[in-house]
Amino acid sequence: MLVAVSDYVATNAETLAAQYGCAARTTEEIIADGEIDAALIATSTDTHSDLIEAATAAGKAVLCEEPVELSLDRARACQSNIAGHGLPVMIGFNRRFDPNFGALKAALDAGEIGKPELLSITSFDPAPRLWPMSRSPVVYSGT
Repeated sequence: MLVAVSDYVATNAETLAAQYGCAARTTEEIIADGEIDAALIATSTDTHSDLIEAATAAGKAVLCEEPVELSLDRARACQSNIAGHGLPVMIGFNRRFDPNFGALKAALDAGEIGKPELLSITSFDPAPRLWPMSRSPVVYSGT
């Protein structure tokens, strides 16, 4: 169940909260709320590691969009920092559920394409996003 949303631009959070019947709150309030047990982090990449660490330190499971971080060293530090919390943390790769990628995988599995040696895919979203992207929209859910 969606409990609260947060956004760098408060009016964006308020609009989304009204649309989904939940509260608009600050990120800090949401992370500190012990009644919320999970966080979906969809922010600018430079905020991912800090938010993952804060959410897991507060006892929340995390689903974060990819990539974890711009720096491999910082991503590894994040992994090390959250390892002791024992909470699920998943990095979402949105193309995993893309029907075009699924069709490509099926064609590969069926032998219709041949044995791949190197696959490089450049993808452009087929339509504009349905929401205005701000610097750091964050959506949290809990029970």
